[in-house]
Amino acid sequence: METETVIDPIQPPAPASRETVVTAALLDNVDLIDKIFEFIQIEFPEMRDKALALKELARREFAGIETYIPRRSQAERERVVAEVMVLFNGRNATEVGRRLNISRASVYRIIKTPGTKK
Repeated sequence: METETVIDPIQPPAPASRETVVTAALLDNVDLIDKIFEFIQIEFPEMRDKALALKELARREFAGIETYIPRRSQAERERVVAEVMVLFNGRNATEVGRRLNISRASVYRIIKTPGTKK
């Protein structure tokens, strides 16, 4: 005999784990605003009541804007640039990239950027 799962219409289901939300956002072509607010609800459960209103405000404020969210902070990027400049000897771009977890092309782009001379 199979049991049937009943969803309580008054009590919404608990949000997924933080890792699930982040992974789904990366793998699927999903609405970023929905995923951000789902993440906020997981991290700050006390914000659950305000989440819907804040989500709509965010949509109105940022509607139509394309944005890029870098993987690294400015400080982290500056640290990587400094390390590239120390490690690069003119012939080891692949090795430097592998060590710093960046591409060989990124190593050359950093080297060629004005103001990043040794």
